[in-house]
Amino acid sequence: MKNKHYFLSLFLLTSFLFSFYSCIDKKQHTTSLPALNDSILSTKLLNSERTKIKFGSYGIDVLRQNSKLRVSNLYSIHGNKNITRTFAVVQYPDTINKAFLKEHTEILKGGSIGKVFKQNHWNIEKKSFYFGEISPSAAYEKLYALMGDISPCKLAIYTYGFNIKKDTNSYLYATISEVYQPDYLTLNDLRKMNPDANKYLNETAFIKTLNLVKNEMTVNYHKLETVH
Repeated sequence: MKNKHYFLSLFLLTSFLFSFYSCIDKKQHTTSLPALNDSILSTKLLNSERTKIKFGSYGIDVLRQNSKLRVSNLYSIHGNKNITRTFAVVQYPDTINKAFLKEHTEILKGGSIGKVFKQNHWNIEKKSFYFGEISPSAAYEKLYALMGDISPCKLAIYTYGFNIKKDTNSYLYATISEVYQPDYLTLNDLRKMNPDANKYLNETAFIKTLNLVKNEMTVNYHKLETVH
């Protein structure tokens, strides 16, 4: 009888300890997730760096380019397919300052804008212009296909001035509009990354830029150049 009580007590103690340590483990695992998510949403990351961290790879297709405009597909590789994570429309100023002409030339050859300036020791600052969402439309079916054949849905968009600085000199290099695949970034994610995002929800001042972006989203592009 004593043995029976002994084994019963041992079983109950073992069960309690297992449940206790399992609970601790789950709590530790749960609390580690926000830190990982926070690191992905850090504003210190370039778009290329964030994409690579989140999806394991990064590349660029330059889809259209001239002296005033560049349209690019920033993607990750899933299996044997490129999945668009960011569709970027870049508007250059009328005149390119000779202070960053070397970097601009690299970019025209297909280089990643943020990476080129960072590697050449420029400080980069994004000046927010607009945060919003583009409503679903069958007109964007080509872009939905590039984004992994997703169903029509709202797509977060962020428009900003890409400012660069070296020594005491600062310049606006371009105005950039980025449209994000929902698995990559949502408007809620952008708000977490930019606490002042609610100040820039009015699209009225940027309707011309938004119309340009929406028009580019309907185009069936032919790849011009790929950079890994």
